[in-house]
Amino acid sequence: MRLGELITLVHLLDPSLKLGLDTNPIKPISGLSAVGDQLLLHTVTQTPLTVESLRQHSIHFDQNLTVFRSHGDRLYGFRQSGHWLLFK
Repeated sequence: MRLGELITLVHLLDPSLKLGLDTNPIKPISGLSAVGDQLLLHTVTQTPLTVESLRQHSIHFDQNLTVFRSHGDRLYGFRQSGHWLLFK
């Protein structure tokens, strides 16, 4: 999944949805960074980004970046669960 595709897919979702990794327990996504051709999603703090903050932060990054977890696993999709948008 590329960043531009992700932004297109979440465009109509509730902007207040919190971002997290689809794990048990959920790991909140609290930051973004770019390394080479990858956009890394970080789980450094317990304060999750929202769909709205993802949109705001994404304008600073190349839309062709491929989305990964911070430790290198590529993310292929997401699902909504309650007030969370969970990445797989």
